[in-house]
Amino acid sequence: MEIKKVGVRNPSKTRSFNLPGALLSDDLESIVEDKTIDILVEAMGGLEPARTYIEKALLAGKHVVTANKYVVSEHGDYLQRLAESKGKQFLYEASVAGSIPVIEILREEVIPDRIHAIYAILNATSNFILTRMTESGDDFHGALAKAQEMGFSEPDPSFDISGKDAGQKLAILVSILKHQPCHPDQLDTHGIDRLTPFDFQFARERQWRIKPLAIYEEVGGKGFASVEPVLVLASSIFASIRNEYNALCFDCQNIGRQIFIGKGAGELPTASALLSDLCKIMAKDAHEQLSYNPRLAAREGIQFCSSTENPRGYRFYINGSLSNNSVKRRRVREVVDQVSDVLQEPQTGQVSGAFFCAVTKKIPYSELYRILNEILSFDADAQISWLRILQDLE
Repeated sequence: MEIKKVGVRNPSKTRSFNLPGALLSDDLESIVEDKTIDILVEAMGGLEPARTYIEKALLAGKHVVTANKYVVSEHGDYLQRLAESKGKQFLYEASVAGSIPVIEILREEVIPDRIHAIYAILNATSNFILTRMTESGDDFHGALAKAQEMGFSEPDPSFDISGKDAGQKLAILVSILKHQPCHPDQLDTHGIDRLTPFDFQFARERQWRIKPLAIYEEVGGKGFASVEPVLVLASSIFASIRNEYNALCFDCQNIGRQIFIGKGAGELPTASALLSDLCKIMAKDAHEQLSYNPRLAAREGIQFCSSTENPRGYRFYINGSLSNNSVKRRRVREVVDQVSDVLQEPQTGQVSGAFFCAVTKKIPYSELYRILNEILSFDADAQISWLRILQDLE
């Protein structure tokens, strides 16, 4: 393997490694069009112009390796089919979970069983922030500043903390698992910026931990995918996944849960995954596609639905700050009492403005949203947050 060109936005930028000046070029178009180049490795990030360069490279008969979750989650199905039509390979192991070869696990059916659920920590920034809030008592903004200081967060962290980054990665995994496109817009996505120090205090008192999970579950022949902070037992494996580490749990029909753990962020995990894909291309016959496993293609399609249609019951933690109105408070309490196992009114000074926090019985999402909407109908100024409790995720 010979490196012909390295396309960069700024050839004169100071870098932490040395490359011969002749290799560097800011003329990315010429690299894509160079007929002596067989493989294009894209690590620019962002949707455009990365998508355009990938498409042009495939049309020009080049293999493509990418770490770009944005492009793959939005246009992966089209680019995969384009690669196959050209007898080329479009590989993107580095787009999900850093050092964990999760895409190979799904494509090659390393797990010899039917997978009907995925539980995963896929965003290192969110996991780092929640680790700091749990262990050091930082508030959200302090934990975010520390993540940026240590290089675990972009200058604009909005994709990380909103759940969109993990949503793109989960959409990629579900698309491979079900052999049909799953778009990030089909996921229910909730960020971590609404969490407060009181939520972490409440969790610690009950031996729970708050973790940023990407979840796919099949219930009643339908698929439900979401990204959300959830409560897990402090003794669970997911509670032990700290800082920049990722973890994936595949819930299998016959062999139970299979768990994979590794670093999810950083230059070297990404580079390792890119190099792995390069080696796959070099090791395979040029016409042998590394696309979806044909056994996956034989599976029946599935309808992706909103969590409001999920009939399965879950326990939820609800925390509410209400107006200082005794009538409104009483009516809210009556509503919450209908579904609660635990109802706690924080002591004065424990958390500013909080009227209640509750743990529900097992209820479907539709019932949760009904309760939340009813509270807001009583008190339009209420600030209500909630977390799903995954107590059986050991």
